[in-house]
Amino acid sequence: MKRKGMTGILTAEAAVCIVFSLAQVNASGAFSGLSAFPFEQTGYALRVLSLSGSVGNAVAILLYMGLSLLPCLVWLILKKKGKLLGIDHVLYGLSILLFIVHYYMINPGLFPAPVPGTVKWMLSCMLYSALSGYLVIRVLLVCRRAQPETLHSVLQKLLVFLNMVFVYLIFGQGLGTLLKAVQNVGSMDSGPVMRGFASGAQSPGMTYLFLGLGYLVNLLPYVFDMGIVFLAGRMLTALKTDRYGDVSVDLTNRLAGFCAKALGITVAADVGFNLLQVLFCSSLTQMDLVLHVPVISIIFVLAALLFARYLQEDQKLKREHDLII
Repeated sequence: MKRKGMTGILTAEAAVCIVFSLAQVNASGAFSGLSAFPFEQTGYALRVLSLSGSVGNAVAILLYMGLSLLPCLVWLILKKKGKLLGIDHVLYGLSILLFIVHYYMINPGLFPAPVPGTVKWMLSCMLYSALSGYLVIRVLLVCRRAQPETLHSVLQKLLVFLNMVFVYLIFGQGLGTLLKAVQNVGSMDSGPVMRGFASGAQSPGMTYLFLGLGYLVNLLPYVFDMGIVFLAGRMLTALKTDRYGDVSVDLTNRLAGFCAKALGITVAADVGFNLLQVLFCSSLTQMDLVLHVPVISIIFVLAALLFARYLQEDQKLKREHDLII
């Protein structure tokens, strides 16, 4: 996918996440969380339509059945195109799950949830877990015997998906958590709220400032991850064009260097934010000391550096081989 198209998709996703985060605070009845999207909103709309009258009820039943049978439609399309795999029979099970999830989204009071208010979250997580499991296994089956061109295409799509996940974590989950924290501090119903440290809190204004700083510190790794994904996409394109070219080696070195800098800045931001919270602890009504051990980031940096070194050695060997010939 071209950079402009990818940027457009991510911008649209960020806007949707912001709208949902704001709606979650102001209209929690129909927006309990992004994890329940779009099943919660679909159930709410079907319920309103069903209660509007006999005609509306009939239309709601037809829509309920049609939406729940969408995985079966995907199965038929795959079979018609000759791309059906054994794992695709799971789509029938996903249709059954959709019937169940949509039913309880329409009638959440009928589900025997142990904790009130968690019905929609539990059902959505269950469905998304089954769907992600199916997609992961199918991608692995496709890639196992795929040609390099197919693998390149799949990897590019996975990079786009990764960036979509990072956008959700920044503008969906992260912003939603920030807005709830601000709302809790504003209400002051439960008194001081502290995580990881105890302090005598006095200043809501200072707390708002530190909540914002904490949000920026928490989203910083995801911002760097998005930059890494963009560079990785450019590197893959260069490798496909000319594996031993200077552009490929240069982009690989840039990726490794960017990863190392991102890791250093992220660790420094965590340390600095914790230090500031300790220094101003007497003025805060809420604290959130951050302790990140970026093992995955360290492994990724080392892997990128190792790949860069291997690519440099391959390029050097190829040039020596070309000179001999």
